[in-house]
Amino acid sequence: MKSGLIILPLLVGLNCSTYAIESGASFLKIDSDARAVSMGSAYTALATGVSAMSYNLSGLSRISKVELGFSHANWIMDSKHDFIGIAIPLKSGGVAGGSMNSRWVAGFGITRLSNSSTEIRNADRSTGGSFTTYDQAVSVGLSRAIGKTRLGLGIKYLESSMAGEKAHAAAVDLGFSRGLNTRLPITVGLSVQNLGSGMKYLTQTDPLPLSLAAGVSFSIVPGFSLALDAKRMVYDKQTNICFGTEYALISGFALRSGYLADTNVTGFKNKGFSAGVGFNFWKTNMDYAVTPYGELGNTQRITLKRSF
Repeated sequence: MKSGLIILPLLVGLNCSTYAIESGASFLKIDSDARAVSMGSAYTALATGVSAMSYNLSGLSRISKVELGFSHANWIMDSKHDFIGIAIPLKSGGVAGGSMNSRWVAGFGITRLSNSSTEIRNADRSTGGSFTTYDQAVSVGLSRAIGKTRLGLGIKYLESSMAGEKAHAAAVDLGFSRGLNTRLPITVGLSVQNLGSGMKYLTQTDPLPLSLAAGVSFSIVPGFSLALDAKRMVYDKQTNICFGTEYALISGFALRSGYLADTNVTGFKNKGFSAGVGFNFWKTNMDYAVTPYGELGNTQRITLKRSF
């Protein structure tokens, strides 16, 4: 991986992700796809298939076959972040998937952040038991391709649990993308995520991490892609710009890299290189990404997708 970074110094990107490990809906800020992570999360225009459930729902309609996806990361502070989903082209006019110029695709996904058990200590330092926390989202989405324009709409149910106390919320996601008629292959994308009610624990209500994102991707030469995103975290009052690249060295193999800027969103600074690779074999995509978090160590994510 280091040699790849030396040979291809242009494969860098500014990461716009805002990561979180706290209980509550801030877990929605965590990336769920290894390809997106390694490209600096500049994924609004590139989101494709089942992974689009977490980035831009319009990308669901980019597939023509059923796609099953799974992603796993050993997250910081001994927590685990997982995603599993399926994208299904719907029948239109008796043909699965319909016309390439007018196609509907449905998606279903579950995202979960699980934390390890935490011991309860009494005033005298004796053990008083333990408790676990988790956050999860169950999402349903629908996307349609109309010519070069793609639209997406989704709803999701959110649940957080801490020491037996639970909070619930519902949210809506919207997505748009379109290929442009230019000399270079260019795609633009727009997305609105987490538009909904806040999460309430006891007497405290926190707003969902509402985000507005715009992105563009294009290919300068065959096999070499660039992507640029601008993302506004509405309630955090923060705007992030991110840039990512991907280079397909040979058929079925891609090299990606990125750079984490100093975001300091969750109380710690995350800065340094991120990198990843992708493999395509037997109708299966396998993507891997690694991200440094300084004293907290590295996080690694692997994503598998299979078409049927």
